Amino acid sequence: MNNSTEGSFSSSSAACSETVSAMFTMSLSVISAAAFIGNILVATTFIKTTSLRTSTNYCIVNMAVSDLLSPFFNWPLYASEGMLTTNIFINQPSASFVCKTAMYLRTVSQTVSVLSLVLIAFDRFIAIVFPLKITLLNRKRRVILLSLTWIIPTLYAIPFILFAGIIQVGQHTFCRFMMNEGALTIFNGVGFVLCYLVPLIIIITLYSVITRVLKKRPRPGNLINGHDESAKRRKLHQKVLKILVAIVLAFFVCWTPLCVYLFLKKNYPAIFGQDTCLLLVGFTFYLCPSLSTAINPVILFVFSTNFNQALKNLCLPIWSQFKCGSKTQGAERIAATQELNLEMTDTKCLE
Repeated sequence: MNNSTEGSFSSSSAACSETVSAMFTMSLSVISAAAFIGNILVATTFIKTTSLRTSTNYCIVNMAVSDLLSPFFNWPLYASEGMLTTNIFINQPSASFVCKTAMYLRTVSQTVSVLSLVLIAFDRFIAIVFPLKITLLNRKRRVILLSLTWIIPTLYAIPFILFAGIIQVGQHTFCRFMMNEGALTIFNGVGFVLCYLVPLIIIITLYSVITRVLKKRPRPGNLINGHDESAKRRKLHQKVLKILVAIVLAFFVCWTPLCVYLFLKKNYPAIFGQDTCLLLVGFTFYLCPSLSTAINPVILFVFSTNFNQALKNLCLPIWSQFKCGSKTQGAERIAATQELNLEMTDTKCLE
């Protein structure tokens, strides 16, 4: 991933550097803290709440673990690039090691998230479109698929260990992917297709089919007595689908600016000649991708009744101890047990 800004840096670069560094450092600190706390809570509620252990939620937690690790990869890279200050924060040879390791692990984390989203889409597709075949995704096969979401990225990202390195331009240091121009174009192109375009097309296709199938199913007004459970399941499928689509949209919206930046940087470098404060690098390479790791817990805890209730149950002892808690209504508990884990009564948990 070539995130450098080549060319000469004018004196205005030094003048704005401290302000820009402070702004990005503060923003990245808030986002990193939110990502760390939020994903810890997602994983903890999943572990402590048996009803959350559905096949889809295993994939969501797999993604949360990846997002949980991301802040630890961003900060060393952020420091080695001189974004914290115009002074070199991490010197050689440590800077090269940090550059290679952080770029590698960051790519692994991103790819794990993408594959988890694809796996979630396939899981929902089979559960809703072919519910009688859901048993094909047994425990052993799901464990294998979840393992592959980590094995494939660890192999795919190896070139970052081999070719990433530190360069210095003026007062600034950059962690760059140092292949020759032709090889770099091919690598970035293949990475874009395999880790962005193809997964996005697959996810859109699967969710489009799921939406069409749900729309064709009988609506509550057309049901005779005795089919209330089917109507309830249909509504809950739709609610779960909206939550999952929101997670997908958040991920791709947050990563798209970096793809656009790299494309423009490659084909229209003159556009970035005036970006002496590195605003585009900081925004597209650090803030937006980091934001993607923090937004998923917000979506889950705000829009998922099950995760919301599980979080309340997790925090209730603390709230009670400090007299900040409130009594949970019985109706709220019933609603909570019907939503995301009903997600599905026809979807088996990993046993």
